Amino acid sequence: MATKPNVTRARRPGRPSANAGEADSAGQRDLLLDAATLLFSRHGVAGTPIKAIAAEAGVTPALVHYYFRDRDQLLDAVVDERVQPLVDRVFPSMPPTVAPGEPAPDVVAMMTGLAGQLIRVAAATPWFPGLWIREIVGADGLLRERVVQRIALRRGALVTGVLAAARARGELNPGLEPALVMVSLIGLTLLPLATTHIWRSLPGAETIDTDTLVRHVGALLARGLAPA
Repeated sequence: MATKPNVTRARRPGRPSANAGEADSAGQRDLLLDAATLLFSRHGVAGTPIKAIAAEAGVTPALVHYYFRDRDQLLDAVVDERVQPLVDRVFPSMPPTVAPGEPAPDVVAMMTGLAGQLIRVAAATPWFPGLWIREIVGADGLLRERVVQRIALRRGALVTGVLAAARARGELNPGLEPALVMVSLIGLTLLPLATTHIWRSLPGAETIDTDTLVRHVGALLARGLAPA
């Protein structure tokens, strides 16, 4: 009886092989997320087709669709696996609501420290400022609602509550609105990093580095937050 030839079934282009290891699969997925995040920061979500993400990652568009069945799933992953971890690095020591009898936090030190950490994290992650300006702050940003609902509302409520309590105790500049302080802080930190290509050519600006920006923003906040 003739034996059947050993035929290896060809796999679909762009699809991982059946025996691909979990580590290799996770690596491919991370590579695609990195490529998508970088291109979104440069060109916006609407200006980045799937084929551009595939080209940046050096794979076929079929592989992108294998890991992310549609654009919504890809955007969810960018927010949950790229933006959220950065925010967690900025807010690791934010105090919770102060319990009765516990000492209140120094809000000036808290906010200047928060600004400094945000600058350092964003400066070390070149795609973050551009992505924030394009897709979260922008009126047509396709990541805005995801970030607001999953990250900003909870973090913002925490900061606003601490600031409102400090103002009630007379420990915050009474001219400030607690709900707007975080908005101002983001403007002072992320906007300069996203517009470096504009102000870098100003006289004296060529030597400004991350430490200088941290000092500059810290001085502005310390003066502005402190009670008169």
